Amino acid sequence: MIRLLVGLLFLLCGPVWAAADTGHVSPSIDEGIDRLCASLTKEIAARYFSSDKKPAIKVAVFDFTDAFGNITVGSRYVTNRIRLGFGTGGQFDLLIPPPPSEAEPTIITSEAFEKDNALRERTLSETRADVYVFGRIDTSDGTSVACAVDLWGVKPPFDDFTQVINLGELPEKEKPIDRDLLSPLPWRSTFSPSGLAFFSHILVMAPVGKTGGDRGKMGEVIFLSQPMCDDLNLSWQIKGDGMVYDVRKESEAGTLRSRTGQIMQSRVKSLESLKELSYIIKNVGLVVKENGGSAYSLEFYLLPTKSDFYFIPYQGGELGLRFMYLWTKRGLSRNPSPHESGKGWKLYVADQDYRNVMPLGTHIATATLEPIAESEYGTKKPRSEYVSRFKFDVLPGLNIYVVNYVFRRDQPEIFVRRLEIEGSEDQPVREVKRIIEVYRVYGE
Repeated sequence: MIRLLVGLLFLLCGPVWAAADTGHVSPSIDEGIDRLCASLTKEIAARYFSSDKKPAIKVAVFDFTDAFGNITVGSRYVTNRIRLGFGTGGQFDLLIPPPPSEAEPTIITSEAFEKDNALRERTLSETRADVYVFGRIDTSDGTSVACAVDLWGVKPPFDDFTQVINLGELPEKEKPIDRDLLSPLPWRSTFSPSGLAFFSHILVMAPVGKTGGDRGKMGEVIFLSQPMCDDLNLSWQIKGDGMVYDVRKESEAGTLRSRTGQIMQSRVKSLESLKELSYIIKNVGLVVKENGGSAYSLEFYLLPTKSDFYFIPYQGGELGLRFMYLWTKRGLSRNPSPHESGKGWKLYVADQDYRNVMPLGTHIATATLEPIAESEYGTKKPRSEYVSRFKFDVLPGLNIYVVNYVFRRDQPEIFVRRLEIEGSEDQPVREVKRIIEVYRVYGE
């Protein structure tokens, strides 16, 4: 009887085991995503990882869509699982593009990235990644989920972020990525009718007739701000042009004198009147409105010392302008700043020199400064908000604007200047850039 039962069990389960050994049983959705993510990370690391030149591969994972170009609950779930797979890999630097919104309704897909030159240029300028991951899912049969991935990457020798190619369509001699890896077998699903409806629920609908190509030619814009000070500051002097000049000495670093007049970091205004009212900045803002488009609010990030705009020398390099904040879209960095303001500011460090890509032409921006007055006993007396509305031009190439929030004679003012950097050039190199000129910078 025991032998009969064992034989019967083998007859019933043997074909299933055999099928599992040969890979004919479709994996579940979670298993399929994990296998796909493992294959993608292995393939990308093999092509781009270099301990000398690229110890961290920048990978941008865009929102997956359904067969009609919409972002659904299911496509967002697949996207987040793949992002998590790249985010847990030490050799990857995960970049998450901002999600589509009313201000930016375009859903970036592989097809749009390939066919729309303006959209591709804008995406490359804003992201500057090494690899771009796009994908789509299909749940039309109701019993399985089919997934297809498109990978775009920087061409060798990997020194120009604007030169990208579809890694699945490379010539044979360059070993393109296997299509079976990018389009795996459908994943098994056990959704009920209501579960399938939820999985297919549309979160962001593909806009009709709105693509990046409708916006015309684009230009890059960088908004910078210097340290927020007043004209009583003995170390950061404010000139008539609204620019802040660093005149600190090395011996004064960290002293009370070097902190005088920093209306964002400290209440100290002068050595003679430490107990009088001192004004600090409660909030600052910058809202940009594109010509004929919608307005969106920018967030400021702290510039790291590695930034190209941290210190800009002039007059033979003896003096220069130091910038402290960079304005760009919200949510691009979650790297907290070690800089302590002491006034409840929650600052983040810019991971790179973020650039705002905008259509060419004249645009309008509104800068706001909200100060408050504090007495020696900590009571707060509000002051009226200061608002400055200005126009700025976006020309082909890189446009740099300085928006400074300062106090002059205890009155808030906002200065806007266009910064022209002459005699500079950025030449791509095939290996790590090396410093060829060194300028002495005092302070942090």
